[in-house]
Amino acid sequence: DLSWSSSNFLFSASMDKTVRLWHVSVDECLKIFRHNDFVTSIAVHPLNEALFLSGSIDGKVRLWNVPNATVNSWVDIHDMVTALNFNTDGSKAVVGSMRGKCRFYTLGTNNLLEYEASLDVKNKHGHNSRGRKITGLTYAPNKMLPNALLCTSNDSRVRLYDGYTLRFKYKGLSNKSTQVRQSF
Repeated sequence: DLSWSSSNFLFSASMDKTVRLWHVSVDECLKIFRHNDFVTSIAVHPLNEALFLSGSIDGKVRLWNVPNATVNSWVDIHDMVTALNFNTDGSKAVVGSMRGKCRFYTLGTNNLLEYEASLDVKNKHGHNSRGRKITGLTYAPNKMLPNALLCTSNDSRVRLYDGYTLRFKYKGLSNKSTQVRQSF
C-alpha cells in the first residue's frame, strides 16, 4: 500500500514487514518502521504529517510518531487488517478487516486510538451475508458530506455510509479477490 503526504513524502507498506518513508527529492529510504508481520495498509494523517496509521496481517493497527519512529498507540482487531484511513480532519480513523467488519476509532488525548463503534459490511441474504474482505475506505473530501464514507469490499459492492448508516449500495463488476479502491 502507498500513502502520500501533502509535502511529497511517500509511505510504503510492504510484505517485508516494514513501512518505509521516502521523499521525491531523495533516492534512498529516509526511515524504516518495523512490524511483526506483513503490512497491508497505511494512511498518513491529513493534517499532521508526523503521524501515520499502519495495519498488518497480525491484526494490529498502529498509530506511529514519524520523528521518533515510535508507536503512539495500537489496537488489536483480532482479524487481518485490509484497509484503513483517517477522516478529513484526522479526528477519527476507520479500519476494515478480512471478515468484512469496519471499526471506528477517535484520536483521543495524546493521540491514543479510542474505540468508538463497529459495523458489519455485508449483504442481508445470500453467500455474502457473512461479510467479505474490505478493500478500500475513503471519507468524502468536502464539508457538504462530513460523515460520508465510501467502502469497497470483495462482494462486488461499493457502499456509501453516512456515519454508521448505510445510505446507498452500488453493485459493480464481479470482484472476489482484487484489492479495488474507490474515490470521490
